[in-house]
Amino acid sequence: MIYLYLVATIVAFLSAKKILARFSHPLANPLLVSILFFMALFSLTPLSFNDYAHANQGFVWLLEPAVVALALPLFNQVIEIRAQLKAILISCTLGVVIGITSCLSIILYFTDDRALLISLLPKSVTSPIAMAIANQSGGLPALAAAVVIAVGLLGAIGGFSLLNYCKITNKQAQGLAMGCSAHAIGTAQAIAQGREQGAFSSLALVISGILTALLAPLFVSALDYYLR
Repeated sequence: MIYLYLVATIVAFLSAKKILARFSHPLANPLLVSILFFMALFSLTPLSFNDYAHANQGFVWLLEPAVVALALPLFNQVIEIRAQLKAILISCTLGVVIGITSCLSIILYFTDDRALLISLLPKSVTSPIAMAIANQSGGLPALAAAVVIAVGLLGAIGGFSLLNYCKITNKQAQGLAMGCSAHAIGTAQAIAQGREQGAFSSLALVISGILTALLAPLFVSALDYYLR
């Protein structure tokens, strides 16, 4: 009976995707609508969220192979990527450093709660990496995962609109920006925009995840020194 939740997840997402396909508004995002649907469902009914989470554990396990599958669009753009690898690495490094620094700076204005700060530090990488960083550094893995999803949704909903508003129309630049800031959810939106955006977003997703994992201990040490 509990695994009916698994079926409900699939049906809700596919239904939202089909219904929203006729709309071009950024908020017409099937993932966002599905999340809101289940939030309302568990808020207004006695159904158990713990049972739902247990039934959908398989989707969590699929996160890692799903990231590996992003190698396909990378392969299709390997010549262009190789020609600009230096610029890509510099862009992603700056994106990660600025993203983490600006996030911590804003949060420190409101609170000095160490667990909260560390949980928000890996906000722009995939959930498995963010949860591992938070867990190993003394943060809250569940909060880190929730923030990652929220950031990804914001990027998927408004990322391309913001880039176009800022007159950033280069497909490669758009892909790098989405992958670096909105991780897998943003990359899915980039793939929907085009192969080139999807390939460069996938690359930025991987590079940013690695850089965040490598740089996180340095930021945690700096944060601990600041909070003394």
